[in-house]
Amino acid sequence: MKDKINNQKKILHYILLSLSLGLLVALGFYIYKNQATFQKIKDINLGIIFLLIGLHAFNYLLLGLSHRYPLLKHDIKLKFIEWYGLCTISDVFNLLLPASGGTAIRIMYINKKKKLAMGNILSMSLATVMVGIMLLGVAGSIYFHLHDNHQSKLFFALKMFFLATIVGSLLTVFASDYILKILKKEKKYDLKQYIFDKDIFINSLLCYVGMLAIHPLKVYLSFKAIDVDISVMSSIEISLMLLCSSFFQILPGNMGIRELTTAYVAQQYGIQFETALLASLVDRAILLLFLFPFGAYFYWRLFLNAILPDISLAKIGASSRIPLIKRLVNER
Repeated sequence: MKDKINNQKKILHYILLSLSLGLLVALGFYIYKNQATFQKIKDINLGIIFLLIGLHAFNYLLLGLSHRYPLLKHDIKLKFIEWYGLCTISDVFNLLLPASGGTAIRIMYINKKKKLAMGNILSMSLATVMVGIMLLGVAGSIYFHLHDNHQSKLFFALKMFFLATIVGSLLTVFASDYILKILKKEKKYDLKQYIFDKDIFINSLLCYVGMLAIHPLKVYLSFKAIDVDISVMSSIEISLMLLCSSFFQILPGNMGIRELTTAYVAQQYGIQFETALLASLVDRAILLLFLFPFGAYFYWRLFLNAILPDISLAKIGASSRIPLIKRLVNER
């Protein structure tokens, strides 16, 4: 039975990877056919690139703090290289694995290295995520309710979606125990002990407020990088719609989905499809420009460096001056 399930998971993974590759190939052909629009990449302001990299770095700082603080309740104090590094590492693997599979790496590290029970890790992780989802639901519902002056069907649908996220998160927090009893499922986590902790709740809320505020700024700068000025309201609305698409992250890293969503949404604001697609690609490229070098560095420090044995020159008879001669003499 387990072998059958594992085989099904492998097939699903290969299908999702194939879909991602197919989207990338199609995107490549599209860019090739619209080279005139994408020539703007050559004229991107370096100052904006560094500013976007800084925003991505700060976003991971807030994300890392939201995961670090609950661990203090178990007297686990992660070093900067751990709590910040694990966030970048997990997101690197989220680009390679479907359904945010890279998050499991951070969970397994804490379970193995810090000896914290898996139930506690899952509970605190889910609690901080629920705080973020509730905040997003409240912010999105209020925004689209206040600005739905022309009775837009899209705005109404988005308002309903954000209201649904609020209801869903509240049900997860308050009714999960009853649902598990009804379904006769084993209870693997207890997020109430973390989400009802005032200090953890406030810390998580502040971190997610910061991340929510950064997102529209990244959208604005992505368009600004290709000399397209959009209003503050438009950047907020586009960012909220993009955050909606992140709830359906089935393909690894939502590769292609985010770009197409950006292009479609931007069309509603009079921006050409190709131009909006380019802005989204710029944002994706700058994220990878930050994520892969730092993710690789932290992965080396936290995982590979711990696996590879330390090589002692003294043990192998090497010398800093004449290692080869000394070893030859020893052998003779």
